[in-house]
Amino acid sequence: MNIGVGEALLISLCGFVTVFILLIFLILVLMVVSRIVIAIEGTGKATAPVSAAPAAVPEEKKEAKPSKPWDGKLQLIDVDEETAACIMAIISDETDIPLDELQFRRIQAL
Repeated sequence: MNIGVGEALLISLCGFVTVFILLIFLILVLMVVSRIVIAIEGTGKATAPVSAAPAAVPEEKKEAKPSKPWDGKLQLIDVDEETAACIMAIISDETDIPLDELQFRRIQAL
């Protein structure tokens, strides 16, 4: 059975339309599920008990604070980026803490 060019184009067009309709349906389902999850998380945070005021920090800890606040950037002192990346990966592996949950402020060669 041979099909013509027009019929082949019509079959492929039906396939494309089906795929795009299913993709749109999937997007709508994901949007609905994400709104439900956000609503559930929002109510969970609102009902969470508020903790008491933070405990007083001992005087010696107050003095140890740097005078300048941390700007969120990693400071590399006498260390190249490749070595710093290796150090961060080793620390993450040894402590079983994911790398995106660790905060490195300064890496300095001793």
